[in-house]
Amino acid sequence: MAYNFKVKYQFNTETGYEEAVIPELNYISSFVKNFEEAEEKIKEATFLEALINETK
Repeated sequence: MAYNFKVKYQFNTETGYEEAVIPELNYISSFVKNFEEAEEKIKEATFLEALINETK
């Protein structure tokens, strides 16, 4: 089953971290040093959220 969610990316100039957030999934977030890592981590979080929801 494929899921499509809108991810909001924003660079935080105060912390120096890239922020990735998915509002549709209770604002699952990732805060890392670069865009590539943010993308990777938010995909992992989305996968884990999907697994949790499938087992309910």
